[in-house]
Parts: sequence; structure tokens; C-alpha cells
Amino acid sequence: MVCFTDIPLWHAKEHCRIFGKFGIGFKKEKMIAYGANPALYTTGEHFSRIKRLSGLLGRMEDLEKDREWKEEVESYNFTEDETLAFQEVTDFLQEYSYKGQDHSEYVTYYQREWRLTFRSLPFAGGRKPQEPGMSCFYCRDGKSYSTVKFSTDDVDYIVVPARYWLKGRKLAKQIGCKLRVYELSVFI
Repeated sequence: MVCFTDIPLWHAKEHCRIFGKFGIGFKKEKMIAYGANPALYTTGEHFSRIKRLSGLLGRMEDLEKDREWKEEVESYNFTEDETLAFQEVTDFLQEYSYKGQDHSEYVTYYQREWRLTFRSLPFAGGRKPQEPGMSCFYCRDGKSYSTVKFSTDDVDYIVVPARYWLKGRKLAKQIGCKLRVYELSVFI
């Protein structure tokens, strides 16, 4: 999956402390059109139940594949589409948790996370070219990586520290997006 944050930049000091001062601001409408959704935060106990459910759904998916001989009287009768829909919902769950020994540090909920999941995107397999908003596998050195393709048209702005302003301005002009300077856009 690809994870995003919905924190307004002027409130992103803590987030940037953890994840860095460089960023890409995507157009929310484009990400929603691709299938991005906000993460659904839940407690640790409930999250562990969801993980067990996710394992069950994975086994059900394997059972459903290529089963034309399935009988109508079987104990459950989910289609492959229904099973995948269940799985996609679990992909958007995030445990509401604290970081640090004394629970005084960063709370995951404050990330205001959004996700775009690999399995919910149209797959560019075989000879089909990977267009923006599609998933695909990239193989390198015998290892397979899942990828999601974006277009420069999806980018609303880029964020760079002040010392990269000139390079950032050049890149923003090349992409056709706005430039935000970290020190001016994020409260320090």
C-alpha cells in the first residue's frame, strides 16, 4: 500500500520530525479517484481480531479461486469479489496506538493517514502498460516489488527545506506544480 497524511502543513511539525522535511502533496481528488481512503483507527484488542479475520479472508480467497464446481449448498457461499471486498476493508484499518515506553510520545491517530492499497487498484499485468492509478510488480535481482504508478498531473505541490529552494523551484516548474518551503509552511 501507499500511505499519505492529511495533516495541514502548518500543523505538521511532529509528523515532519518523524518522517522528514521533504514531501509530495498529491491532489486529493485524484487519489480518491484511484481508490485512496482514510485509515480506520481501532484499538489494539480489536485490531488483533481484525488480523485474525484477515488471515481467514486470505484462506477464503484461495478457496474461491477457480472453483466453478462449487455447490450452492456449501456452508458459505462468498464470491471471489465479496471476499476481496472484505480484504480491502481490512487493509484500511490501523491500530490506534502510542509510541514510546510511557505512552507520552506520538499517537498514530494524529497522522490522519490515508491509504491506497495495491489490491484495490486495477492491475497492469501481462502486456498491459501500467497507467497512473494502476498497480504492477517490478522485478529486480530476482525479487518482486509491488508498485503504484502516479502521474506528475497528480502532484499539487512539493515541499523542500529552504536550502533546497532553488532546486525545488526548478523541479516544481518542470512538474508544473507549486513549491512549499518547509520552514515557511510548517510551524517550527
